[in-house]
Amino acid sequence: MKKLSVALLVCSALLLSACSRDKNAESTDSTSKQEIKSSSTNDSKKKEAVEAKKRAEEAEKKKQEEITKKVSEADTAMKAAEANLTDETIAAAKNAINAIPGGNTDLQKRLETAAANLEAIKQQATQAQQQQATTQEQSNQVQNDADGNGIPDDSPYNNTTPEERARGAQMEAEANAQWHQGQENIQNGYDPNGQPLLPGQDHAAGANPDGSPDAWVQDQIDWAIENGYSNPDGTPTEKGQQAIDEVNANAIPTDDQY
Repeated sequence: MKKLSVALLVCSALLLSACSRDKNAESTDSTSKQEIKSSSTNDSKKKEAVEAKKRAEEAEKKKQEEITKKVSEADTAMKAAEANLTDETIAAAKNAINAIPGGNTDLQKRLETAAANLEAIKQQATQAQQQQATTQEQSNQVQNDADGNGIPDDSPYNNTTPEERARGAQMEAEANAQWHQGQENIQNGYDPNGQPLLPGQDHAAGANPDGSPDAWVQDQIDWAIENGYSNPDGTPTEKGQQAIDEVNANAIPTDDQY
């Protein structure tokens, strides 16, 4: 009986020892798996951090390359403006500089200097033009003109009155206008009143090139008005109509009237 009890105790001890070893093994295995999982998570985070850093570095590199390109383009435009100062080249340089991300202090200063130089050149050109105009005006002034009437003192026309000189200038202007109108009439073939031109002439019969009565016709018109045959508007007076009727009554009939 004692031997059986001892055997049972030994079996129980062995069984308990085996269970303990299994539990220890399971615990060790679980811990190992957790450690592996934790290590894998850390590795993944490290990899993501490395990739994120790499992307950021690439983006920054691309940004710097773009800035370098824009700076180079702006520098080229700025050199062109400095070599040839015009509103167009300055505007092109300004646009190129404004396109640089964050701007560029050195190029901006060069642009301001170039713009100031261009403005100075413009002012000098304006002053030169004004000086040239003054010089030309002075050179156009009549010499030997003590009385300041615009006519040389030794000219035979120096004793004419301002009214006479004005009338002469008016006549010259009218003659010039008639000549130009005559040239236009020749091109058109008729005068401003639509009257056909005389052969080889620049005016119609009894008219000036501008269509107004010529000197002979105007004298007849003036005589008719002065002697009561015509009104100022060209219509005949009663006396004038009587004269017209008398002329028509005494006129010799033409072949068409027979």
